[in-house]
Amino acid sequence: MSSTYYVMAPPDLKDPVASPHEADRLVLVPDRFSWPAFAFSIIWILWNRLWLVLLGYLAVTLVLETAAAVTGGAAPMVAGLAVSILFGFEANSLRRWSMERAGWRVLGLACGSDETEAELRFFNAMQNKAAGKAVVRETPAPVVRLSGIIPRIGTERVVGLPLGQETSR
Repeated sequence: MSSTYYVMAPPDLKDPVASPHEADRLVLVPDRFSWPAFAFSIIWILWNRLWLVLLGYLAVTLVLETAAAVTGGAAPMVAGLAVSILFGFEANSLRRWSMERAGWRVLGLACGSDETEAELRFFNAMQNKAAGKAVVRETPAPVVRLSGIIPRIGTERVVGLPLGQETSR
């Protein structure tokens, strides 16, 4: 299964292809659900140094947990689970947003089965672009019908619904 990664460059990066040192400064941020952020939200936020996200997370969690506690029953548990699931889906987007606020820029997208493959594909495309080579993209194969059956629209009824223009009865 292929994943998509945002390739982020620090503000002072000139040319990522120029040297390995410059290339090592790039960060690939996955665009997918984050299991660590879902399971360990606050630790994940602190680990990635997302201070504004931490304040927002604490505010949303406090408001939802307080409202759920007033409701009683299983509502606090459901509210906590809902916040964790939502944060798991949005964690990497919030990380990218925080990096962009700090001056990082998106150089492009890279796809691969893992981060290493995506990085290799990205640098291969960057080197081809720098060398002036055309990027060769595979064209999808044409769709071929395996059977010669073509559905027709007529006046027949299927479960009481007409399939097309009804003529006289």
